[in-house]
Amino acid sequence: MKVPGKIQLTIWLLGIAGAALFIAIIIHQDLSKVGAAFAAAGWAIVGVIVYHFAVPVFLDAVGWWVLFPRSDRLPLRKLLWMRWIGESVSTLVPSAAVGGDVVRARLAAINGARLPIAVGTVLVDLTLGVFTQAVFTLLGLVLLVEVSGQKNFIRPTLIGTLIGVAGVAGFYLVQRLGMFRFLASIIARLANSPEWQSLVLGGETLDQTVRSLYARRKAVIAC
Repeated sequence: MKVPGKIQLTIWLLGIAGAALFIAIIIHQDLSKVGAAFAAAGWAIVGVIVYHFAVPVFLDAVGWWVLFPRSDRLPLRKLLWMRWIGESVSTLVPSAAVGGDVVRARLAAINGARLPIAVGTVLVDLTLGVFTQAVFTLLGLVLLVEVSGQKNFIRPTLIGTLIGVAGVAGFYLVQRLGMFRFLASIIARLANSPEWQSLVLGGETLDQTVRSLYARRKAVIAC
């Protein structure tokens, strides 16, 4: 699917504006101090960048890629690029912690994936990612206690992790119960117009897509 001309032009304009803003911020913060900070880090900063892109970002892209049914699966190189863009948005814009996930779902749809598949895979990937992060946090906590012997931070960390897991578990349950058709039905009733019924149908399609993605056990485990 070819990106519409207006969207492509907008991407270029926003990219140029972002680069200009980045340069302006660097100049405002004193270019010599920024240069000194990079010089102090040395070539190690290049190694960190290469590692982050070659390991976490790449593996995240593979985890997202395996969720796509074979008939709708986009090339891994494209999904890697989308994951990179999405993470950049989430990292650089403090007010958009999940904004990057919206962006990569949109990019997947623009590049040929059916919209329900694009949105559904991002939702499932995001949900599994939080569960994985909880396991990662608990493993880190065990290792930290083992090495340092400090136990005063165990309780708050466990409470925070359990709250997060409970929240994601609830999000998972409402996904399986059909949250999107329910939300669309409420909006259609409030609008009180038959034209909004298409939104209900779209919500039902998305619910079915999400359920079918979770039903692919091997793909979920691989992710």
